[in-house]
Amino acid sequence: MSTSTKTSAFLASASPSFLWNEIVRWSYEACILRREGQEGRVKELLQERLPALIRAWSERSGLAPDANRMRLRGLFARIQESVELGFIQRRLIVDEICARMSRQPAKTRVPPASGPVGLRRRVPFGNIPDMLDALAQAEFESMGEAVLPVRRTLTPPRNLFAREPAAQVALSA
Repeated sequence: MSTSTKTSAFLASASPSFLWNEIVRWSYEACILRREGQEGRVKELLQERLPALIRAWSERSGLAPDANRMRLRGLFARIQESVELGFIQRRLIVDEICARMSRQPAKTRVPPASGPVGLRRRVPFGNIPDMLDALAQAEFESMGEAVLPVRRTLTPPRNLFAREPAAQVALSA
């Protein structure tokens, strides 16, 4: 039995509340990955994992398709706002910590990257000032991740949105 067949069979028998929690979990992960510039992994989540979860939840929710779409759009908007706020808060906290330690953020010791540094923007080859700016931004963000990991601070607790109408219907189904 293939992995996709096992996954499909599992989704066919999963409860709507479990599916809703998985949609919340993987939506958070996709938003965090996108904010970190990891588009390849975001693409995988948005094209493979989330559609299957959403399809399975929609079939079991007991709601009209338009109601499902509205609830999912509302959820995605809140998650995107929450992730963006988390990154802003992390940046402010890291700035404050660096100021209190009277060090510049770039001079703070950060564990060395285990691979190439991922830049969040394209820089033309030969444009040294923009390359240095992009590298400094990437180093600052990695330092922020070392000081205050976003996934740990933004990982939603189980049943975070359990009181929402979409989850209530799922829980009672």
